[in-house]
Amino acid sequence: MQYQFKSKFRKLKKIDLRVLKEEKKIEINIGLAVVSILCFSLFLCIAFSVYKFRHNMANKPEKTEKIVHMQRPAPQPAKVPVSMRGKQGEQIKVSKEKAILPKKVTARVAIILDDAGGTVPDYYEISTIREPLTISVIPDLPTSRGVAKTMASEGFEIMLHLPMEPLNGNYSRSGAGMVTCSDSDNEIRKTMLDDLSSVKWAVGFNNHMGSKATADARVMKEVFNAVKGRGLYFIDSRTSDRSIALKVAKNSHIPSAENNIFLDSETGRNNVEINFRRLISMAKQKGSAIGIGHATRPATISVLKELMPIYANDGVKFVHASELVR
Repeated sequence: MQYQFKSKFRKLKKIDLRVLKEEKKIEINIGLAVVSILCFSLFLCIAFSVYKFRHNMANKPEKTEKIVHMQRPAPQPAKVPVSMRGKQGEQIKVSKEKAILPKKVTARVAIILDDAGGTVPDYYEISTIREPLTISVIPDLPTSRGVAKTMASEGFEIMLHLPMEPLNGNYSRSGAGMVTCSDSDNEIRKTMLDDLSSVKWAVGFNNHMGSKATADARVMKEVFNAVKGRGLYFIDSRTSDRSIALKVAKNSHIPSAENNIFLDSETGRNNVEINFRRLISMAKQKGSAIGIGHATRPATISVLKELMPIYANDGVKFVHASELVR
């Protein structure tokens, strides 16, 4: 019995070993299959990465800077410093590119900015306007001389903004410098010469207020007698429909012209834009026109800075006031 049991045990043990070997072999095969699959997947990933890298390198520009440059907006022309203005305030253009010829001139326009020398305006903003401007300075104020000198050095044309008596009597003689209808001929001439010495860079003059004085032939005649032989021109600001100043100036052989429109009859930007476009339209119909605004009003300066270059590129030539007198 003992022998049979051992014999059966040996047979059973042999069977178990065979089973174990078969199971072990299956496990090894499964493991090898999993490893093979993982290796194959890794190979595919590596191959795809290499292909993508080579493809990107083949399509990459030679220099990265080119891409950056293409993404930037077209460079704007550099602003020419005010100190580079040429004669008559014309801008000196320096460019390596072929110059673009301006369109045929369709009209000439002069812009006068009054009231300089009183409330100090933003001269930096005014100086950024590249088209010619004429600055009219009130005399005998604390900043009159400094303003006239500074603006003249910046290439602007300077005028004397001559205070003259208005109809409403709303004025003060405390600062002198004003021509009134009650002045004698000698007093008128003295006032004129004193005012000019206060704004000695002036090459012309226009009236500040003056709705009463510009309607008085005697007063205007003495004003023009005072400046004869000085090479000054006169612009009638047209503060009154009754003004005879232009007629008297012509009879006195003073180069002269008159204001066609006040740009900022109201202080709002919309009003300035409307009047500016009316001025351009008038200039195109007549060939030339003069507009008067105020150096102390930000909306006026903003509109001029924005619209003058646009119309200048469209054939409108902006000039100093001295170029439109005759």
